Amino acid sequence: MLNRTFIAIATLSLTSASVAQDSLNVRSLFHWDDPLIPIGDAQLQNQYNEVWGYAANGREYAFIGSTVGLNVFDVTSPENSSLVDQVAGRFAGSGVIHRDYKVHDHHLYAVCDQGPSSLQIFDLQYLPDSVRLVYDSNDLFFRAHNIQVDTVNARLYTCGGSNQFSVYSIADPADPVLLANLEQDVSWWGSAVGYVHDCFVRDNIVWCNDEDGMHVLDFTDPQQPVLLGAITTYSNAGYNHSGWMNDDGTLYVMADETHGSPLKFIDATDVTDLEVGTTVTTGVHPTSVVHNPFFTGNTVHVAYYHDGYWSWDLTDPDQPVLLGFYDTNPSPNGTTFKGAWGVYPFLPSGNILVSDMQTGLWVFQTDFSTTAGDRPAPPSVRIYPTMTEGPVFVDHLDERTRSTQVEVIASNGAVLLRQNGTSRSRMELDLSTYPDGLYLIAIEQAGERVVQRVIKHDRP
Repeated sequence: MLNRTFIAIATLSLTSASVAQDSLNVRSLFHWDDPLIPIGDAQLQNQYNEVWGYAANGREYAFIGSTVGLNVFDVTSPENSSLVDQVAGRFAGSGVIHRDYKVHDHHLYAVCDQGPSSLQIFDLQYLPDSVRLVYDSNDLFFRAHNIQVDTVNARLYTCGGSNQFSVYSIADPADPVLLANLEQDVSWWGSAVGYVHDCFVRDNIVWCNDEDGMHVLDFTDPQQPVLLGAITTYSNAGYNHSGWMNDDGTLYVMADETHGSPLKFIDATDVTDLEVGTTVTTGVHPTSVVHNPFFTGNTVHVAYYHDGYWSWDLTDPDQPVLLGFYDTNPSPNGTTFKGAWGVYPFLPSGNILVSDMQTGLWVFQTDFSTTAGDRPAPPSVRIYPTMTEGPVFVDHLDERTRSTQVEVIASNGAVLLRQNGTSRSRMELDLSTYPDGLYLIAIEQAGERVVQRVIKHDRP
């Protein structure tokens, strides 16, 4: 696989400038945000965390974690989505940052990585009326950072937290049984595999996203796992946060939760010879940071802090194609961790669930096809930087000379500048005389309109 990086050129899809939202081929069907939910951390200003989904009896549901606990929505008809249940976590309120959820056999598993918490298990067969808490105990562990489920073998894997990396049988979904605590039960574990932040599991094969890179292991016997392969050095390395496998088992997407580190794709056909091939970035800002990626078929769905929901087509792993995006958070990019946390792309309807740490639950409909024949045409211009003290540059990616109209639009929709001309290799706009704030730079030529959100800020 070729080692190359692709930068997505962000555009803005507008219905009107006054209600503009950064998006491409993605439409919001439902949004929920409860201002009464308490802030978990003063610096993060977080209220929400993980999102997961579930479908049964012709209905679809969204689960989103908050500092309070679990929030359950019926999203079968997205525009008429409704909150059907809320259940408090064992530890709740100020201090909560991380919750994680997974589903197995009409049971939802819930964990938290702060405070004296617990493992909670909910029976989902009482939906759409409510969920029923059938297990709430810290006997096995009281904290976990992430969890994954091997649905084929009915096993629950916990990452981080009070038991670090452990494996449980959930053959009885409401009565988990510890099979192995790797730190305690496997003598070589700590020296061979670093702290596991998250993992991907498919039929006993576990891809561990750990602090030393990534290790692939066979957990057929949880007490005697077999190391199959690893990747511990690669370009643009960061903190390996999470990853997911495509449906064919040939391509693994890996997310380093490090500002500026690109999303990475690994050829998974030979676990003894793993290397990063293609990489992509949103191109929104040098500090952009990826959080959680998932595959449906050859389409990767990604939650980015600050940048929102993004999707690429990996039908050709060497030529990823941007399909769409939607920015769920108005705050400017920076070296913080705010914005989209999780994405769930597995509902039968094809609708996408996204959670944002500050803005809550989103239900999206995508207007793109995941087939190679229906790929969207790339924008003809690049507008950058997205945060500036004054200058903004417009690079024309199409060599043809065409009539061009340029507009600078204030956040209230007022057009501050409009000028006509012809396209050339680069244009420069000067925002230094405008007050600090949000502006839209709009370029229109040959019937195509490309709009980019820009933050103007005079640094002291």
